[in-house]
Amino acid sequence: MHAIKSLELDRVTRRFSAATALDEFTLKVPGGAFVSLLGPSGCGKSTALNCLTGLLPLTSGAILLNGERIDHLPPEKRRFGMVFQNYALFPHLPVERNVAFGLEVMGLKRHEIKPRVDAAIKMMRLEPYLGRLPAQLSGGQQQRLAFARAVVVEPRLLLLDEPLANLDALLRDELRLEIKRLHQRLGITTINVTHDQTEAMSLSDVIVVMRAGKIEQAGTPQDIYQRPASLFVADFMGYRNRLPVAVLEADAAGVRVGAQGLDAFAKGAFKLKKGDAAVACFRPEDVEIHDEHGFEAHLSLCEFQGQGYAAEARLADGSTIRVAHDRAMAHGAKVRLLVKPDRLMVYPQ
Repeated sequence: MHAIKSLELDRVTRRFSAATALDEFTLKVPGGAFVSLLGPSGCGKSTALNCLTGLLPLTSGAILLNGERIDHLPPEKRRFGMVFQNYALFPHLPVERNVAFGLEVMGLKRHEIKPRVDAAIKMMRLEPYLGRLPAQLSGGQQQRLAFARAVVVEPRLLLLDEPLANLDALLRDELRLEIKRLHQRLGITTINVTHDQTEAMSLSDVIVVMRAGKIEQAGTPQDIYQRPASLFVADFMGYRNRLPVAVLEADAAGVRVGAQGLDAFAKGAFKLKKGDAAVACFRPEDVEIHDEHGFEAHLSLCEFQGQGYAAEARLADGSTIRVAHDRAMAHGAKVRLLVKPDRLMVYPQ
């Protein structure tokens, strides 16, 4: 594999008529890293990927590989591997020929092609299917074939465009582990596009949360999950509970907020001062049902979800709080809810 030292997108902008899909997008990727572009549909993830491949020219900005500009190069000169959401396999070629195709285009001789094809097929566990056409393979087998075809050319950069989106949940979990093993084994710098936060956190060294063509936050999975930088990132990372609150106290240790019976302390540095209107956010699993402390609510819904129960608790003003719990709870039961202080995030309203 041809390892790279760095990849940089410098103020990359891409416009479609009056619409701006990427707006001065700037990102530095260290060699060997697995980076996921995460965000809702229409945020610019796939546009960024297509600019990297050369399928879309830049409106402005630059793409640098190891310090040298490559945005003027056509796709075939960039030596990148690509795995598409719809696999993009050649339907008339059997497995072995699909994998070999890129090497044939590169002009390699047959004795050079065969060992590399054999190694890629073995790596992706496709040996039993050599004579089959793509239509004779399952979805998971087709996806493994797409990966084999991408890595056999020894790409400098591997680009993944929602490669697991078309698979069922069980197969998606299995192939996510396959991708993790593949990256650990080969160490190829990888850019992955996804809207699935679990996939991004499982695979990535760096997660880039995007919104309207811009980067909302970039950091490690732990940073993004535990310390979302904005209300948008918090919502996207599972902070489903939101309550309007007032800041009662604020200092270097954190803030105390209150409203609707809630009186809670949030640890951490927040750009808030006493008297500010704010929004308190927390996940269902970060709410404890307590015997004595916390704010009062009545359970309005409880459902079994396999590993535990999900409940909805209604406050006096009619707003609701989602709660995760390890046991069933009776409809209408009066409870006290306590939010873990190190899991409460507070943002300006």
